[in-house]
Amino acid sequence: MKGDPQFTLYWLTGDREIVEGRSIDEAMTLAGYSQGALGALDFWAHGDDHGYEWNGTDQRWRTVKDRS
Repeated sequence: MKGDPQFTLYWLTGDREIVEGRSIDEAMTLAGYSQGALGALDFWAHGDDHGYEWNGTDQRWRTVKDRS
């Protein structure tokens, strides 16, 4: 719902997705995901997170280093 907190989902496929809800559970449910989807989820973060990037060679997420 509008105004609810955002969560960033990082999938094992290298996809990144923003969902909204009062909690991560509610956000995933509102996005149409059931408990079965958890097996394809690598991890999640609070907010519209950009702290990780997909490494296609290793097929895993890695922390983005400070680029300033």
